[in-house]
Amino acid sequence: MIQQQELPPIARAATATPKAPPLRCLWLARGMPFPATAGDRIYSAKLAEAFAGSGVDLTFVGLGGEAPPPPVPGITWHIVPGPQRHKLLSVASTMPLVAARHATAAYRATLDRLAAEGPWDGIVVDQYGMGWVLRHAGLMAGKPQVVFVTHDHEESVTRMQWQDKGETLPKRLALLQNHLKTTRFERWISRRSDVVTTITRSDADLFAAQAPGRWILPLLPGYDGARLAARDPAEARPRAVVLFGSYRWSAKQANLRIFLDQADPVLAKAGIAIRVVGDMPDDLRQELSKKYRAAEFTGFVDDPAPYLASARLAVVAEPIGGGFKMKLLEYIFNRVPVAALEVCAAGLPQAVRQQMLLAPGLDGLLRQVQGAIDDAPRLDALQRGAFTAAEGAFDWRERGQALRDALLAHRAARPGRGAA
Repeated sequence: MIQQQELPPIARAATATPKAPPLRCLWLARGMPFPATAGDRIYSAKLAEAFAGSGVDLTFVGLGGEAPPPPVPGITWHIVPGPQRHKLLSVASTMPLVAARHATAAYRATLDRLAAEGPWDGIVVDQYGMGWVLRHAGLMAGKPQVVFVTHDHEESVTRMQWQDKGETLPKRLALLQNHLKTTRFERWISRRSDVVTTITRSDADLFAAQAPGRWILPLLPGYDGARLAARDPAEARPRAVVLFGSYRWSAKQANLRIFLDQADPVLAKAGIAIRVVGDMPDDLRQELSKKYRAAEFTGFVDDPAPYLASARLAVVAEPIGGGFKMKLLEYIFNRVPVAALEVCAAGLPQAVRQQMLLAPGLDGLLRQVQGAIDDAPRLDALQRGAFTAAEGAFDWRERGQALRDALLAHRAARPGRGAA
C-alpha cells in the first residue's frame, strides 16, 4: 500500500520508466464542464486538460453542457445526448440523487459503445455522482485502472446539509435519506478504485481511513487565470466586501443565507456594502434583494475584474461543504485581500493562509472585516503577501503529470505486471 505521505515515490517510480506507452483513458463526468462558471467545472476541465497535456490519450464523456467544449489537444469530447433524469424519478433510486439523475439510458448506451472500443488503460470517475459506471461489466472487462476524482468528502458534506437546522423537517428528512445513500455509495466507489484523488489533505485523510489499501493522491487545484501586476491602494476603493459564487446548488444557497442573516445587520450599521456576484435563480435574487439592506446582487458576469476592483476585501464564508474554494485563487491573484472562515482556507499552504484574515466563526470573521476595512496599509500588505506566497504553488501542469505518474506507477506495481 502506498500511504499518503509516500506519494513522492509514486512519481519517482513512474518517471523511471520514460518508455512506457501513452495511457488511453476515459474520463466519465456528469456533464461537459462548460461554461466553467463553478468551482467543480473549473477543476474538472483544468485537471482533464492537464492530464491530457501530460501525454495521455483522453476521451472526456458527459451530458451536454450550456456551452460547447473548446478544442483541447489530446482530448476527444464525447457528448451524451439528452437531459438528466427527472428529480422525482431519481428520489426512488437506491443511489444518491446526483448519481440517479445522471445514470440515463442514453449515458448507459454510450458506455456500451465505448466499452466496445476498449480495452482502456484507465477509467476516471469524476465525482461520486458517476460511481454507477463501475457496475458496467463491459468497461470493467479489460481490468482498467480506476481513478476516483473527488471534489469533496461528500459523506461529510451531506451530513452537514441534513443537520442544518435552518431547513424544514421534511427537507431535513429528505437530506438525511440522501446522506445515508451518499455515505454507502461514496465508500463503495473509493473501495472499488485503484487511485483516489482529493483536493485537500484533510479529505485525503478521510478517504484513507474509509478505503484502506487505496492509493490516495491529493491534487491541489492549479491556477492559470489573470495575475494582476499591481493593485490600487485599498483606500481608493469603496467600503465594500465582495462574495463570488455559483448559487444554484442548495448548499451554496444555504451558506449565503447563513452569512447574510448574520452579516447584513452588522455591516449595514457599519456602512459596509456586501456585493454578491454570481449565477443564481431569479426568484432567489428577488427574495434576497428584498430581505437585506447592505447586500447588492449581481448575476453571472463574464469579466470579474471590475467587481474585484471595486471592493476592499473578498469574503469566503461557507460553513456547509468542504473541498477547496477555487474562488480563493481568483481573489489572491487579482490582489484582493481575503477574509475567510478557517475551514474555507483549509486547503491552502500555510504561507498563504498567514496572509489572510481568518476566524473560526462568523462573529470573529465580521470583527476581522470591521477592524481591517479602513486599515489600508494592512490590506495592501495582505494582498501583496498572499500573491507572493501563492505565486509558484498552483501549476495545473504539475497536477496532470502527478495523476499520470500515479497511474503508471500503479500499473507497474500490479501483480503480474511490470513497467510496460
